[in-house]
Amino acid sequence: MGKPERGTLTRHDWLKAACRVLVSEGIHRVRILTLAADLGVTRGSFYWHFDNRADLLEALIDDWRQRNTGVLLSAAASSTDFVERILAVAECWTDTHLYDPEMDTALRSWAAHDARVAALVQLEDGKRLQAFERIFTDHGLPVTEAAIRAKVFYYTQIGYFALNLKQEPVERFTFYREYFLVFTGETLPEQRFQTCLRRVLQQNGAAR
Repeated sequence: MGKPERGTLTRHDWLKAACRVLVSEGIHRVRILTLAADLGVTRGSFYWHFDNRADLLEALIDDWRQRNTGVLLSAAASSTDFVERILAVAECWTDTHLYDPEMDTALRSWAAHDARVAALVQLEDGKRLQAFERIFTDHGLPVTEAAIRAKVFYYTQIGYFALNLKQEPVERFTFYREYFLVFTGETLPEQRFQTCLRRVLQQNGAAR
């Protein structure tokens, strides 16, 4: 079978290939020739969609920002109900179609060697924390307590991904009664927990 024509691949195809390489090999391997070889085309195809490597890297950052930060901000603002907002964010972290933990970890590794990317990651972390703080302040908590609870809520999950702990999302979510108590200081209503657990089971193709 011959190689695809250079106009066949989309911009999204190149971004997906760049994401794969970034996650598996690091930013130093995200090169035009490397990606072209991965996709089975000549590098000429690349220039239909990007001006140069720097343009690709900016698109990669934008894709991460829109997907990972965007989905968390949407979940945090998805309801006026406190429990529903906390659970909506938790569901993002158990569904890789919504939030990509490997990509988030890869961006942080990249940031460790690039001051500009580090500043961008810090900015996105700030947006996420601000959204989580708002969940708690809207619930009536004092500003300082809301900020601390938001940090515990967020840093616990980021740390979980950074440690690359091997636990199935459904298994992790079965402990969410206890996590909810730690994060919020309140008891998660059992009916709300069961409803959310059923959604998580469906997302992951499991059956109770």
